[in-house]
Amino acid sequence: MNPPPFSVILNPTSGARRGERFLEEVRALVQSRGGVLRVTERAGQATDLARKDQQAGITLVFAGGGDDTVREVIHGIFGSDCRLGILPLGTFNNLASSLLLPHHPLEALLGALDGQDDHIDLGQVDGGPIFTESVGVGIDSEAWSLAPEQEPVGIWRWLTGIRLGLTTLSTFNPQHLRITVDGHPIVSQLMQVTVANARFFGAGIQMAPHARLQDGLLDVCLIPLMNKLQLLASLPLFFSGRHLDRIPDVIYHQGREIEISARRDTPVRVDGVIGGRLPIRIRVLPRALGIRLPHRADSSQDPRTI
Repeated sequence: MNPPPFSVILNPTSGARRGERFLEEVRALVQSRGGVLRVTERAGQATDLARKDQQAGITLVFAGGGDDTVREVIHGIFGSDCRLGILPLGTFNNLASSLLLPHHPLEALLGALDGQDDHIDLGQVDGGPIFTESVGVGIDSEAWSLAPEQEPVGIWRWLTGIRLGLTTLSTFNPQHLRITVDGHPIVSQLMQVTVANARFFGAGIQMAPHARLQDGLLDVCLIPLMNKLQLLASLPLFFSGRHLDRIPDVIYHQGREIEISARRDTPVRVDGVIGGRLPIRIRVLPRALGIRLPHRADSSQDPRTI
C-alpha cells in the first residue's frame, strides 16, 4: 500500500490556539487531497511524528504551527529526501514571512500542494543545533537568558518580551567581541551581533534585512556601542530593518563561516532559545532542506514593497 502523498502535523496551541480554530478546516482540506493529519499533544512531539512519517515513505510533511513547530518538524526530516511545507499558525511566523508565504494557513496549504519543490539554506552552530532564523550574541541573548522556561502565549508573550528587554537594558554591560567572517577579523565593543539565515526572527525583528534563505550565505549585523536611550529609540528601526541607513557605524557583512569569542562567559541565542556559550563557530548549510513552495513565493523580494 502506498503512503499518503503528504501529511500535516498541526499544533493546536500555536498562535494562542489559532491552530485549534483552524483545525477542522485543515482536516477537511487534507482529507479532500488524500493526505493525513496529525495533531500534537505535547512539546517535541512534532519531531517524532515527522520522523515516523518520512520513515514511512511520506515525501512531503507540513508543519502547522509557529516557528517552534516548524523547527520541530525540520528536526524530524532533516537529512532525508522529505520536503517541508509550512502552514503559518503561530504568533510571528518568521520563516513563513521570510519566504513570503501566504499568511492564511489554508491558502498556504493549497498554494504549496499545487506549488513547486525547492531548497533553502540552514545554519548550524558547530557542536550544536541547526537553525532556521538567526544566532544572537549581546543584549538579545542576555534578555533571552532571563526568559521563563514556560513560554507565555498571546499578548503575554509581547508583554514578557518587553519586560525582559527593559530589565536587560538597565543592566547590560557591552563587551569587546572578536568576530571573524570567512577568516577576516573584526574586534569591537558592541551592543549586539546577529548572524542571520532568514530575514525575520523573534517578534518579527529584521536585524539582517538583506538575509535571504537561498543565497548560500549568512548575514552578519553588528550594532555599535550606544547609550541606553539611543538603543531604546532605535528599537523601531530594528523591526523595520532601517537601522542600516539610520544608525551610524553599523557593520554589515555576509559570509559562509563566522566565529565569535569574548573574554567573559556569554550566552548565545540560537533561534528562540539559549543554545550555548561563547566561543562559537557558525556555518551555513547551503540548500540543506527540501521545501515545497507556492509558485508565487519568492524570498528575494522585499515584503514591504508587495
